[in-house]
Amino acid sequence: MDNVWNDMDELIGKVLAGEGTAQEQETVLQWANESEVNRQYYEQLKTIFEKAASTEIKIQFDTDAAWNKVRKKIQKEPTRVVPLNNGKQLFNQVLRIAAGIIVLLGVGYLTYQIMAPATQTLAVVSDSFTRQDTLPDGSTAFLNRKSELTYQYNPREKTRKVVLKGEAYFSVKHEEEKPFVIEADEILVRDIGTEFNLKAYPDKDTIEIIVTHGEVQFYTRLDSGLNLQAGQKAIYSKRNKQFYRIDKPDTNALAYKTKVFSFNNTDLRSVVNLLNEVYDSKIKLANEKLYGCRLTANFKEDNASIIAEVIAETMGLTLTRKENEIILDGKGCDQ
Repeated sequence: MDNVWNDMDELIGKVLAGEGTAQEQETVLQWANESEVNRQYYEQLKTIFEKAASTEIKIQFDTDAAWNKVRKKIQKEPTRVVPLNNGKQLFNQVLRIAAGIIVLLGVGYLTYQIMAPATQTLAVVSDSFTRQDTLPDGSTAFLNRKSELTYQYNPREKTRKVVLKGEAYFSVKHEEEKPFVIEADEILVRDIGTEFNLKAYPDKDTIEIIVTHGEVQFYTRLDSGLNLQAGQKAIYSKRNKQFYRIDKPDTNALAYKTKVFSFNNTDLRSVVNLLNEVYDSKIKLANEKLYGCRLTANFKEDNASIIAEVIAETMGLTLTRKENEIILDGKGCDQ
């Protein structure tokens, strides 16, 4: 008789774990319906299995602790099962199957952890120079100076996430089933097949985005924000928690990447500030009379010193070099 019950224990455990065939499931159900003792015995095991399966499984498993946990659970839930030979034998059989189920779940979880593909991660940092890198999914990121990003792809959730501090131009390899989301401070940018520039330095109040191709969603977790298409720019104020569309984006916003400058009646002070920002140079105007001088010119040059020489020649200024500084001087301009 013990062998019969041992065989049935194994069969019940197999069925409850979802590994039994249709015929085995039918056999268990027929056996459970043969008597009240069998039915209550089966229901007891089913209850234990369901409670064990609903419990979060951790990576570390202690079978002795699991055994004791099930023992206490059964002791707290008195049953009316008629003893088979004696109550102790039935009690031990229940414990054996319950502990086996818990171990089975644990092994399954560990197998999943081992066999599942690993999360892809990448960190890119630029300090004194700009830097371009290809992300694991084939997208590219061009980082401005003093910027950093981390990329993470979760194969289980099928999500691509980037955290940006600083400024970067993204060319995203769009995959509908694998969302590409950038997190910059409190702002989120979701790719909808696109290329865009995102400027989000932690010490600045504003976060700026310019879309050059495709479309993006520019939003926060509390605000649906704006949908932007190619040629559009928007700014988010961290202080006011507000989004603002910009009708006429700055033509020099991408100069740090392209090294292309377009000045149209631009005051000389702004010209010099932009060149210093892009090249980390030290061009200075010798006197305040030069601040309001206006420049209309286009440059495509990867050398701040050469641009400064052209400006001096164009505007009739003198240029002197002092250590690592470039100094522009002159009488000023008529306002």
